Amino acid sequence: SDPEADIGPLISPEAKKRVCDLLQSGVDAGAKLLLDGRNIKVKGFEKGNFVGPTILSHVHPKMECYTAEMFGPVLTVLEVNTLDNAINIVRTNPYGNSTAIFTTNGASARKYTMECDVGQVGSC
Repeated sequence: SDPEADIGPLISPEAKKRVCDLLQSGVDAGAKLLLDGRNIKVKGFEKGNFVGPTILSHVHPKMECYTAEMFGPVLTVLEVNTLDNAINIVRTNPYGNSTAIFTTNGASARKYTMECDVGQVGSC
């Protein structure tokens, strides 16, 4: 491992293509790329399997970019109208790797973190 490294490559060219294809499927379905890491070049590794940090907003639970496990440095952002809707979306996702809620309401943040059974849950 390189202590100077900021990001690492994906495992294979196929993995990079899969992440990029899932991102494009989201854009094609109406999601917005707020930060696009698909064309990142790492000096000395220009042909490497790198995908930089990526933020995809306006994602809906039925989009392939949400329903498939991405395995890349991608934050998918979903906006909901109610706390119960947010919890339900997390509960119905078959993977449950990680989730976070952004709210100004402490009680809502506590309820979310307690009721979402995922590998990593955060609140801000």
